[in-house]
Amino acid sequence: MSKILVLAGGSVKGAYQTGVVRAVFESGFYPDAIYGVSAGSMNASYLVNAIGRQMLENGVVDYTETALDLCQFWSNNIVTPDSLALRRGTYELGLSAIRRNFEGLLDTTPLKEILHNNIHLRNLNASPVLLKVGAVDIINGNMVYADPSYEHFLDYVMASSAIPILMPVINIGDHKKMAFLDGGMRDVAPVKKAIDDGADEIVCIACHTRKLDGGYFPYGNLLALVDRVMDIAVNECLNADLDWAEFRNECLPEDGSCATSGILKGQKRIKLKIIRPQQPLNIDIQSFDKDDIERLILLGYQQGRDEMKSY
Repeated sequence: MSKILVLAGGSVKGAYQTGVVRAVFESGFYPDAIYGVSAGSMNASYLVNAIGRQMLENGVVDYTETALDLCQFWSNNIVTPDSLALRRGTYELGLSAIRRNFEGLLDTTPLKEILHNNIHLRNLNASPVLLKVGAVDIINGNMVYADPSYEHFLDYVMASSAIPILMPVINIGDHKKMAFLDGGMRDVAPVKKAIDDGADEIVCIACHTRKLDGGYFPYGNLLALVDRVMDIAVNECLNADLDWAEFRNECLPEDGSCATSGILKGQKRIKLKIIRPQQPLNIDIQSFDKDDIERLILLGYQQGRDEMKSY
């Protein structure tokens, strides 16, 4: 395996990621595998599904068309907060607290329907591009990277995007002892996993700037507070993931040969491109519309084109 596209998490900021993907594919970067976490897992799954569908229908893959399809999917289907999740009522939340069966502040039935209506195992299995998504097993705390060969694979995709507290825990195959949540709690951008799996060229698309926007937010609003707390944690994990990848490269021989000693013995540099927003992506998860989504898609496409000119 050589070329891997890594799609980091970012909630609805994943719209920006779709625009960058379009620019990356237009530049001629065609991955052998796509790895995703959280929103990145949804985008990765959609892309691999579309690639598999093209193979079944035409026997060839048009990567530019695949990326455009992903952008249009967001623009047509994720146009309001209700497109992804519905707020639970006060009575429902109170009752769940009393019964000790809390299922999140939001009902993610709309997201589940989008997933099952648009991603099919037949297409995933027909794709020449491999797929892995990351989710966290909250029973033992481990990160699990699932591929379409896993039983109940779509449950892992759903779990990868399940923001703690906001969204319900996902039980894989309805098994209570297989409880999973957002992969971004442990690995926002699975670059290390891609390297461990043998990548020698990686393009990573993140949805967060290095530094968070320090502006005021309504911290008395529970949904806004949870979103902000996750943003802080995700941003720290993301920076650590990407800094590690860049530092690893700097520690290895510049001529591309393998290191002969130390903890990196036997390893060599990879070709690494990291694309992330230059300015914070301002979008409110509680109040966004089609224009906001299309704005982020266009922003991602424009920045992606600029970034890939020098790649």
